[in-house]
Amino acid sequence: MKRIIPKSQIYSGSDTTRNHYINSVRNTDTANIILEASRAWDGLDKFRKNARRCRDYTYGKQWNDRIKDPATGKWITEETYIKAQGKIPLKNNMIRQLVKSVLGQFASNQTEPVCVASDRDEQKLGEMMSIIMKYAYPLNKMWDIDRRTLEQYLISALCCHKIQYGWNAALNKEDAFVTVVNENRLFFDNRMADYRYWDCNLIGEIHDLSISDLIATFAGNDRDKALELKQIYATATEDCLRSNYENLTSDHLDNLTFLVPEDYNMCRVIEIWRRESKERIKCHDVLEAQYYKIEIEDYPKIQAINEARMQQGAAQGLAPDEIPLIETEWFIDRYWYARWLTPFGDVLREMETPYWHKSHPYVLSLYPFVDGEVHSFVEDIIDQQRYINRLITMVDFIMGASAKGVLLFPEDQIPDGMTIEDIADEWTRYNGVILFRPKPGGAMPQQISTNATNVGAYEMLNLQMKLLQEISGVHGALQGKQANSGTAASLYAQEAQNSALNLVDLLLPAFNTFREDRDTKLMQTIQQYYREKRYINISGNDYSEEAKWFDPERVKNVHFDLTITESTSTPAYRQQMNDFLMQLFASGQIMIEDLLENGAFPFADRLLQSIQKRKEEMIQAQGSIQQSPQDPNSAQIPPEIQQQINNNTAPLMLQALQQ
Repeated sequence: MKRIIPKSQIYSGSDTTRNHYINSVRNTDTANIILEASRAWDGLDKFRKNARRCRDYTYGKQWNDRIKDPATGKWITEETYIKAQGKIPLKNNMIRQLVKSVLGQFASNQTEPVCVASDRDEQKLGEMMSIIMKYAYPLNKMWDIDRRTLEQYLISALCCHKIQYGWNAALNKEDAFVTVVNENRLFFDNRMADYRYWDCNLIGEIHDLSISDLIATFAGNDRDKALELKQIYATATEDCLRSNYENLTSDHLDNLTFLVPEDYNMCRVIEIWRRESKERIKCHDVLEAQYYKIEIEDYPKIQAINEARMQQGAAQGLAPDEIPLIETEWFIDRYWYARWLTPFGDVLREMETPYWHKSHPYVLSLYPFVDGEVHSFVEDIIDQQRYINRLITMVDFIMGASAKGVLLFPEDQIPDGMTIEDIADEWTRYNGVILFRPKPGGAMPQQISTNATNVGAYEMLNLQMKLLQEISGVHGALQGKQANSGTAASLYAQEAQNSALNLVDLLLPAFNTFREDRDTKLMQTIQQYYREKRYINISGNDYSEEAKWFDPERVKNVHFDLTITESTSTPAYRQQMNDFLMQLFASGQIMIEDLLENGAFPFADRLLQSIQKRKEEMIQAQGSIQQSPQDPNSAQIPPEIQQQINNNTAPLMLQALQQ
């Protein structure tokens, strides 16, 4: 049996230097934590600027890059410079169409989470968790969230979700919910290098709450705490409109600072999840078959329990080495600690992570995360978009400066009694006539119309359009464009498949891995916080009736592996499944009950209940009327009643009853 470590070797209350070095929670100043979080947020400033640039190019603001004005030396936008030339900054937004094509490719292949228990004997529990995850998806509108998140992922190369269990005022219910964290409010460890983010030691976000929401969230049932919060945020007025009345704009996110909210009527709260370290003791209770950890201060309680067991074992005549004691081991515990702080360092709430997964509630993904850099899908094609806009604007410049129907009328040929204005008016008039006598040897009037745009601009424009498709990997077949005449259907399908290969790394390993990590945390949160049994019946499922009853006690300590698979809830899949079952039913291989139980029919449950009820009524009627051979007093079924039963019973059901 493992030796019990003496208390003197584990902890000494007078050794303050050692405790100060190891225990990072007890001796951490909130001001330093805010400073650390502020540095992490500032470290993402370059990324946020680049993400805003990619967003502007995606949604049509493609002349917002700043250049130095040659005349004044000031920094102005390209749009301002072009307008100063008396021209209109033209653009042809190709990026938006490419992004929508990728979103359409993702939406057309709808997937869903499937949970598999690590132990094969507990596979029914895996089906149970799969059903509860399918319930959580429509509750959180996950398919809509995933499409919008993927759009943000394509633009900025970053996406982040947060999984929590709590009260949702909009839905008026308590459940596990997924929220999207805006990249402008997010910060995380700037020393992180692992593309799986396992080395992350700091993550959090900044919140702007109204004073009413702040008090409702952090005051609890303590009125003194509520008054204290009102005093801390004295400048925030209750239920006041924003000082900036412009709506549906990103300015309030683009102009964020770390400590001060953009709207002075709001309350800034900084949520920080930080990995801390602390001295603790691992305990293995051999008698109770339990593993757990305790604080250093609780070690005397373990000693008291062991001493009591030694005395009890000695009284029973057991040898000292046969007495099951609690084995202990000193270690440095690394765990996540959460704080909600004001910009002044006041602690609104703090706690060690309450989740069973022992981590923070955030799920993060960066693509591609190589050597600490990320470059989004949109960023790769910005240069081609800029050149397309430049060529279009150049062609417009040339067309505006070229001669179009200019009349050259020699002065010595102007007829008597007419002016050049009269000639111009007559020239542009319908059926106009200008009479003049040409002088011998004089120049005749002529009209000039030139095509000065044939300078290679159109060839360059076509080249850039092709390069845009080549670089992005989104070709015409993937966009659903009409094939050329004579193109075989198999060839077109192959072109669409080959085009989709360019997006496999983005959609499958990257974004689907993010979804699996998020759904795993959502599943673990549901395992932890669902405390009551509930019946979950998802339309179109082929799970057993036992799996539809979610029992939190049975799944509490079970480990599940979650994967993202093709969804079976699409209309095409349900139609194919129903057609197959109908073929089996028509050939007599299955009964009507089998068809309704395994098919995806909207009326299946009600029809099954009706059939079952009719069968029970007929069995009761036959049992009360039919004469038994051993009972001479019993009566035979009257012929008219037997005829009624036969007429109202389906052939297959009647055959089953007779069997």
